[in-house]
Order: sequence, then structure tokens, then C-alpha cells
Amino acid sequence: MKTQSLKSLPMNKQAGFTLVELIIVIVILGILAVTAAPRFLNLQGDANASTLEGLQGSIRSGMNIVNGKSIIASDHKKATATVTVDTGDAVNTVYGYPAATQAAFEAFLDVSFAADDSADFNIVEIAADKKVIIFPNSYVQTDLCRIEYTEASDANAGTPPVSVETPTIDTYLTGC
Repeated sequence: MKTQSLKSLPMNKQAGFTLVELIIVIVILGILAVTAAPRFLNLQGDANASTLEGLQGSIRSGMNIVNGKSIIASDHKKATATVTVDTGDAVNTVYGYPAATQAAFEAFLDVSFAADDSADFNIVEIAADKKVIIFPNSYVQTDLCRIEYTEASDANAGTPPVSVETPTIDTYLTGC
């Protein structure tokens, strides 16, 4: 019988990761999670921005419907008038477009802006600027996450003929 020395015996190699390699992988995954997670977790800001864009579209559509009803009623050149929308609500108009008031917006959008947090949006009237500001209830009116509607005006400042400047709708989304 032949004896073999220990050197000539085949060695079983074990395959696997060392503890150092596992720690390095965990550290790399941790760095990726820290840098990528905030981008994916900031969904509320993206949702507020998308909702404001949708609301802006609703305001434009409703504003054009009110203007169409004003033209039919021949009130589109008047400084103040009222039209009735499909819900039966009266909308105060300025040169054929909705006035910059909470009541007008609630009527032509068929929504309710509550003073508490029960509504999704808040609305603030700025009478001196003939403007309303609409913003999500988790923000304040000065945040850059809002819609500003400035009502229509007469470019000729009351001298005939009336030259209507359409309302402006400015949407700010950088602060959402």
C-alpha cells in the first residue's frame, strides 16, 4: 500500500465572501440608499405640483366657459356683471371673466375653499391687486407652490372703446 504525503492530498476550496467583502457591499448599498431615497421619497411635493397643474387647467376651462356665457349674454364688455353656470350658481364677472373673489371661484369651479384644513386648497383674495392666490393647505400663500389669478381689466382704463385684457394665471411650482 502506498502512502501519500500530505502535500499531495487534494484540498477542498470553499467558495464564499469574506467578512470584509460583505461589509464593503453593505457600505456601498447604504451610500446608494442615502443618496437615492430622498429623490424617491419626495412624493408629496410632486403630488402638490401635479395637483396645481390640474387645477390650473380647470381654472382655464372654467374661465373660458364663463367668458362664453358672458359673450352670449352680451356682458363681456361690462366692468361688472353676473352669469349663471350649469350648477345654478351665479358667478360675478369682470369684463366677461370671473372676478378675483373666493365666491366666484367656488361657483365656477364647483369647489369649496374652507378656512380650516378640511379642504385641499386655501384661497386668499388680494383686493388691491385684483388677484386671488390658491395654494395647497400644507403651504402658506408666499411659498412658491401656488396659483395666482389676476382678473381681467380694461386696457383703455375706462375710456371708450373697451379693450379687454384677459386674466392672467401664473403657476409657481418650484417650492412644492
